[in-house]
Amino acid sequence: MSLLVIQDAQLLDQRCRELASCSWIGIDTEFLRVRTYYPRLCLVQVSSPNGVIGIDPLKCETLEPLIHVLGDTAQTKVIHAARQDLEVLYHICGWAPQPVFDTQIAAALLGFGDQVSYASLVAKIAGKTLSKHETRTNWCSRPLTPGQLEYAYQDVSYLGELYQYLNAELERQGRLWWLEEECRPLGDPALYAVEPKNAYKRLRSGHSLDPQSQHLLKHLAVWRERTAQRKDLPRNWVVDDNQLVDIAAAKPQEWEQLMKIEGIPSQFVHRHGNAVLAVIGQSHRGDGEELVWGSPTRLSDREKRLADRLIEIIKAQAQAERVSSTLVASRKEVQRFVRQQHNHPLVTGWRFELVGRRLLEELKVERDG
Repeated sequence: MSLLVIQDAQLLDQRCRELASCSWIGIDTEFLRVRTYYPRLCLVQVSSPNGVIGIDPLKCETLEPLIHVLGDTAQTKVIHAARQDLEVLYHICGWAPQPVFDTQIAAALLGFGDQVSYASLVAKIAGKTLSKHETRTNWCSRPLTPGQLEYAYQDVSYLGELYQYLNAELERQGRLWWLEEECRPLGDPALYAVEPKNAYKRLRSGHSLDPQSQHLLKHLAVWRERTAQRKDLPRNWVVDDNQLVDIAAAKPQEWEQLMKIEGIPSQFVHRHGNAVLAVIGQSHRGDGEELVWGSPTRLSDREKRLADRLIEIIKAQAQAERVSSTLVASRKEVQRFVRQQHNHPLVTGWRFELVGRRLLEELKVERDG
């Protein structure tokens, strides 16, 4: 099957009016993000009980009819591995469409495995084998090839069948509220709107620096994020993480010192040297001596053994209930649970019902023993 791609605003309005009456729509997007900070939307595929359409954002004068449909909170949006698609749509709409039925999460809650692919899920539920050919292709090129159109059609056409099956099975097992609980946070704007002031949190090497250098690295991360956003460039194209850490450690005061830092390209210095030196010159103002990145806390041997025991309990219970154990909790989350149970996901919602109560009992036995 090929995909009808809408490039006309009037036809888009007509088709979106038809979509408005549907209780659910399936959504997939094709985008590029190799040379830009923000994802560039190249194609939107929408399935519904009425069929499948494609929408060409590079040709349509406006996407307002689609945005209006996506804003209907009475209509379920069915998406596989939804976060990336929602991020792309967030930058188009200004908000993340809700409510979402993420078929990958739903499958993990029903024993299909962790992060199961769309193609694998289609094979298991619909008994169809999908083409894998156009997974890496230039979706911005026009005209779209027959292979691209077929791939784009398949990528959304089975979402309705997956939704009907997974939704019914979750309801039968009393786990529909589990999925709702997992998908609700996908509407949080904080997942998609990167605030430059928080950019330092994504850096992993800050704890190796002294306090003054840590504060400088924080300011440099803010500067890099703002620069990347303003120029619409990948942040690592401005300067990569390791180079940023090296600059913070060296604290250069002038061009020559900046140029001498190993691994810093002269092109970067000529392009951003003045801005970087300005950040360095201002970074000490108001900065205290407290650490921005504390030293990584390590579990004691006793805590490690306890964490391992809790992980085995989770795996056994998840296997018995046919749920992905890593969706219940990762190793890192369990290790955090050993140290701090307050506000932890394992003590709320479906995770608590599934295994959290048992884990708390295990902790009590450990402490009392």
